[in-house]
Amino acid sequence: MGGNPIPDDKARRYDFARLERATDALLRRHSTLLRETADVRRRLADRDQRVRTLEAQLREANQKRQDAIKRIDDLIAQMDQLDAQLGGGS
Repeated sequence: MGGNPIPDDKARRYDFARLERATDALLRRHSTLLRETADVRRRLADRDQRVRTLEAQLREANQKRQDAIKRIDDLIAQMDQLDAQLGGGS
């Protein structure tokens, strides 16, 4: 008919060599992807830590702002009270 159903030794060696090259290429690519994944995970962890640090700094800054607003409001209330006591409230 059209051909020999059993490949000869040369064809088998070629197929195995090709398979070995493909397998080696896949293993190299897999190793590369593992390194890249580890690097991305490390950078993500660093970024997450930076975000947590910045969020903590933001909370602290907001608390300081609220404290300053309260002190200013207290000072204004005291000034209004002094103004009223000194007769300037008319």
